[in-house]
Amino acid sequence: MSNHTILTIGAFILLTSILLGFYQLLGSTGDDISNAQDLILATTIATSYIELAQGLAFDEFTDTTSAAIGNPSALTPAYKLGSDTGEDSLALFNDFDDLNGLVIEKLATGANKRFTTAFTVCYVDPENVDVPVTSQTFLKRLDLKTWRSFPPLSRSGSLDTLRLSIGLGYFHFD
Repeated sequence: MSNHTILTIGAFILLTSILLGFYQLLGSTGDDISNAQDLILATTIATSYIELAQGLAFDEFTDTTSAAIGNPSALTPAYKLGSDTGEDSLALFNDFDDLNGLVIEKLATGANKRFTTAFTVCYVDPENVDVPVTSQTFLKRLDLKTWRSFPPLSRSGSLDTLRLSIGLGYFHFD
């Protein structure tokens, strides 16, 4: 073999190594962009649900009366938080805790991707909103978890779950 042949083979090996590195970088950048778009869609969906929840009454009792409640024991017991009989659609929900236990899968508009959102509602201690309580209080917390459920992730992909929480308090002004 001549020196020119060895130099040519070396140049091809170097060029191949550079191109492989470049295409790996390009592929991972595409995955990063796709994951970022998924999180933007998940945030949009979760925000829509939060806005819907904020428009609901605090409790079933406060939805049907304008009288002030002075004692939280008049509110729905913690073990009964969830949708009422006959409320089988998001459009029929009338109070905040109807969302408890709900799981919704939604097709993102303009994309062939489905996102699932799971809802949990609990009473919380007004002194520490991180602590759920089993007795009624004038403060409820809604926790949402939203993630892409379709298409399935690639083997190397990791599932990003967006977690959001909001609190809703009951106040009555006469």
